Amino acid sequence: MEIIPATPAPEFKDITGWANSQPLSIKGLKGKVVVLDCWTYTCAFCLRTIPIIRRLQQKYGKYDMQVVQAHSAEYHFATDHANIKRALERYNIDIPNAFDTNNKTWEEYGNSYWPKHVIIDHNGFVRYEHAGYGRIADFEDAVVELLEEAGKKPTEEKDQEDPKDEIYDTYGMHFYGIAPEICVGYSRLRRFGNNQTLKPDAANVVVDPGSHEVNVVYLRGRWIWLREGVQYAPGGKEQNPAVIMNYNAGKRVHAIIGTSDGKPGRIEIKLDGNHLTKEQLGRDARLDVGNASVADIQWPFMHNLVKTDKAERHEIEIMPRSDNFKFHTFVFG
Repeated sequence: MEIIPATPAPEFKDITGWANSQPLSIKGLKGKVVVLDCWTYTCAFCLRTIPIIRRLQQKYGKYDMQVVQAHSAEYHFATDHANIKRALERYNIDIPNAFDTNNKTWEEYGNSYWPKHVIIDHNGFVRYEHAGYGRIADFEDAVVELLEEAGKKPTEEKDQEDPKDEIYDTYGMHFYGIAPEICVGYSRLRRFGNNQTLKPDAANVVVDPGSHEVNVVYLRGRWIWLREGVQYAPGGKEQNPAVIMNYNAGKRVHAIIGTSDGKPGRIEIKLDGNHLTKEQLGRDARLDVGNASVADIQWPFMHNLVKTDKAERHEIEIMPRSDNFKFHTFVFG
């Protein structure tokens, strides 16, 4: 946690909705110590921080400390209130959430990444900032200090370990040497591993070269290259279209995926040319008829597809089994 010169906390700006609370304001929260969590549900580090901020609220809420989450958007689909609410339900979040769908509050606090945490004292001044994933020890000293300044006297001992939570089992943790997160939209990716140039916002017939470099994304079949990902374009001759990545190390493989029309979709998943075993199935994958490993897509979010006990190297193929499939990003844990 970084101590910074005390400055007045900016007011929430251009909030388009609230969940788990009536509309709040920085002015109205004066008198409380506020932990502002600027997050987005497509960020793995944000998800891994949820158990920490939940624990802070449970432990120190009775001393007039309030956690407020401001949900901004990394992808356009994450501006949809319905999708944000589904994320709150999936991750069992009951903390007040401001829908910062135009990222204006995010910008007011000088953010350029997710997550970002700001601790505001009882007089309404920003006193601490923290960027990225944090453990309970990164927050607790600052929270207790500002509560004591406000005349509160927390009596609980500080936590020696982070809380246990299903989120850690689902999404895993970052580790040295982990495969990189790769978003395949043309706003972030210059090119795929295929030996051809794709046209943005157009259908491209992409030929799989057969051999794949490590930690590079390849396509096979007919795809539309979009700003935030790729969309399957039915009608090509390729019978087995796919998004492919030969990743160097991961215990968890996630994919931010959705559909082009908002209707349910489906994918098939293979590791090294084989369907997943029961032990390799992630939370959002299942075995279908004939033991084919598949995942059903109901809304756009980070689907946990693969789970292994140790960091392993594999080649993953994600194959559309519905015509409306959209792929955005590979994420690892």
